[in-house]
Amino acid sequence: MVEDSLNDSEWGNPANWFGGLLYHSNRDTRTLVPKRDPGFGVTINLARPGGLALGLAIVFGIAAVIVVAVRR
Repeated sequence: MVEDSLNDSEWGNPANWFGGLLYHSNRDTRTLVPKRDPGFGVTINLARPGGLALGLAIVFGIAAVIVVAVRR
């Protein structure tokens, strides 16, 4: 499959990884991609609309938990 080959080449490109943790590729069609070490699960493709929404939801969720914990 051409799409799988493109996704794999994008995943393998070090320029698409920031700090080895954050992944951003407009050309990769997946929202969730394997981590650099696939044994550790998946990470979010922040270039995809669904991935960006999921990433923001996680950040705001963590921030909300911190705010609630501090106010107690």
